[in-house]
Amino acid sequence: MPTEISWRPHVTVSGLHAAEASARRAVFADSRLAEAIRVPASQLAAEISAAHLPQARFWQHLIPLAGTRDHRRGFVETAVAKTAGRGPQFEQVVSGITAHVAALDVTVKAALPELANELSLRERPLREQWEARGPGLLTQIGCLTEESLIVPQCEALLVYPALGGGGEAHLAYNSARIEAVLANPVPELPEVVRLAWLIAQLQLDLPIYSESIHAERLPHIAKYAMLPAALAAAECVELVRFTPALVSSAISAWRLAIPSGFDASGLVMDWWQTYQQARPPWRVGLEALNEMFG
Repeated sequence: MPTEISWRPHVTVSGLHAAEASARRAVFADSRLAEAIRVPASQLAAEISAAHLPQARFWQHLIPLAGTRDHRRGFVETAVAKTAGRGPQFEQVVSGITAHVAALDVTVKAALPELANELSLRERPLREQWEARGPGLLTQIGCLTEESLIVPQCEALLVYPALGGGGEAHLAYNSARIEAVLANPVPELPEVVRLAWLIAQLQLDLPIYSESIHAERLPHIAKYAMLPAALAAAECVELVRFTPALVSSAISAWRLAIPSGFDASGLVMDWWQTYQQARPPWRVGLEALNEMFG
């Protein structure tokens, strides 16, 4: 059965997506938005730091939770609890962060007053591409790895393209966040392939696949593990030509973190070729990739 996708264009998630990018000092494609959110984004980041919350882990909960709950305080409360538990300052921390999330929301809506309508319009081209090629892509990824890796259903959180193309797989929440661009930022890498790559990561947090990999390390390993599978699948459906150069291009365009001293492209290609030749259980292959990254 094809993966059932719930498409969710989301204004609040768009703002949080941009704020998290601002906190990382990412380069924005939309300088107007970057300047508009600079102050509320920095204030939100400062509030997170003042609460002694691990920034990266907190964002990993906050952004996908915002896509599943309409009540602002509710998703902030859950994100804080999942990140650090319910300590003596819990209510104070939740109130402070909620206020800054609200301020960010107001700023984004003022800077992009038609964002809700725009996101709905931006959904159409990506969704049409997905309906034409997405099911075939996921089928091929399952054939190249294991069919059970493909999720039966998930959410696609569509956000404003603050970076000109970007996305993240939220393994714990069975959702994929993707910037709803109107054209492929990199012509040789269609955005529908990026979305397939994100969705293909969502089962990797199941213990049967990743029990031996630290939870905070898993998202990094998942990105690299599904990269060659997604590109090879895209070649099968005649969307790309799968080459080492394309792997390097995807690592750069899709902003995968490269550990210092590693030739990430060469490493993942060596791993993929070995996996395809031996075809061990996916769990074994994933563990091997984890060890190769040191």
